[in-house]
Amino acid sequence: MTFKRFRVLLLLTVLVPGLLYSTALAESSKIKPYQIIDTETLKTEWKAKPKDLLVIDTRNPEEFEDIHIPGAVNLPFKKFDTYKHLLPSEKSVRLVFYCSGVK
Repeated sequence: MTFKRFRVLLLLTVLVPGLLYSTALAESSKIKPYQIIDTETLKTEWKAKPKDLLVIDTRNPEEFEDIHIPGAVNLPFKKFDTYKHLLPSEKSVRLVFYCSGVK
């Protein structure tokens, strides 16, 4: 068997099944790292299960004091690493982050 044929055989028997398996595994997993929701969805979900959501305003404290979603907590983006340990560790609590947009 030539070296070229050996490489093709190796590719077909080892790499291709591995790629197919990892692709199938990724597709079967329905876990999304994040989801964008609209205001109405947030209102509905928060009214239905307020203890299952933590709404986090990532703006600076001055903007938060000026106006914010009632019940939201302020965790400025620039200080996130410092205070991330305060976030709930329970996987049942959904974290909803909002900001004033990209500047």
